Amino acid sequence: MKGKVIRKIKGFYYIVDKDAKNLEENNIYECKLRGSLKVKNNKMNCIIGDVVEFDENEKVITKIFERKNYLIRPLISNIDFIGILFAIKNPKFDFTNFQKMLLNANYQNIPCILILSKIDLVSENELNQFLDDFEKIFKNTICVFPISIKENLGIQELKNYINKKSIVISGPSGSGKSTLINSLIGEKILTTNDISQKTKKGRHTTTESRFFMTNENSYIIDTPGFSTLDFPKLKNKKELELLFPEFLQFLQNCKFRDCIHTNEPFCAIKENVQNHKIHKKRYDFYLYSLENIKIK
Repeated sequence: MKGKVIRKIKGFYYIVDKDAKNLEENNIYECKLRGSLKVKNNKMNCIIGDVVEFDENEKVITKIFERKNYLIRPLISNIDFIGILFAIKNPKFDFTNFQKMLLNANYQNIPCILILSKIDLVSENELNQFLDDFEKIFKNTICVFPISIKENLGIQELKNYINKKSIVISGPSGSGKSTLINSLIGEKILTTNDISQKTKKGRHTTTESRFFMTNENSYIIDTPGFSTLDFPKLKNKKELELLFPEFLQFLQNCKFRDCIHTNEPFCAIKENVQNHKIHKKRYDFYLYSLENIKIK
């Protein structure tokens, strides 16, 4: 059979059948990893999110399919999107923290969307002004989904977008993440403490990824660890430029190969900031990141 790993506890992997419409107990299989697939003390042998083949009778995983991507912390694979959830108000939208989360997502090559919650707390003019400013800063590189769970606004549009996809929902405290997940899951929501009777060997903690499934066969993944505001560890400072999508089309026009876009002459990035093709707020955040990134 073929399925997706949705939980791992002390050497046991819990796999949901690929044809399952929900995460009820009869669709989840407890398996061990076949010895030939193991590399000693390697946490990457098989991780949450992996698509696998397994023998339901022998209760072993027999094949692990190639991953299209993975998050480092928490360790999870095969993500279609990261939904970065921020409130427009209460708490006020924090552009610096949003960009830190975006930087980490870009580092791991996973597309992002912004889920902008609590839009019922602002006027239509305030919302339109925010969306206009956001578009100018990020140059149409990020899809935005304005929502109000209280007023049931934008929820169906978000559901349509993530239909049959795997999406990580992550955001700072107060953004309404739990309420959003409840709204997306509806009647199919799982309990916080366990996936099924089979998985009671381990209880939910704030560092564990939780899988949910919607009626539209989408996987919603709650990964608290991704909300970290640390900067990614890069090989060198030059690597940082690749994490800013709006820089990419201009990089080849810098005169010097080792240009890091600070004090060098004939820098295409600085030139396009002056020409307003790159927003100054993004460039300022680049400089801030350059000062704070960690080199491996």
